[in-house]
Amino acid sequence: MYRKFFVYLDDGDAVYRIAIAAACEDSARIQCEGNGDVIAVRDVTENHPIDLDRVSRVLKDGGFSDCERDFMVRLLAEFGIAE
Repeated sequence: MYRKFFVYLDDGDAVYRIAIAAACEDSARIQCEGNGDVIAVRDVTENHPIDLDRVSRVLKDGGFSDCERDFMVRLLAEFGIAE
């Protein structure tokens, strides 16, 4: 099961907040290595639910086929990124 994290990076000029899906905090941190200094990693899974029906509607409105939508929605559900 993946969780949702915000990783805060400082590249020397600016601070950025990056949204990352990862199995754990360390994995989220590792995904951002090389892009600046990691200032903080916050688990935001409970604060940012993603609705699968809404994702499917947006993809349909964007012109994605039924097969493409099904694949993406199932992927999000399987990895626990959306409910």
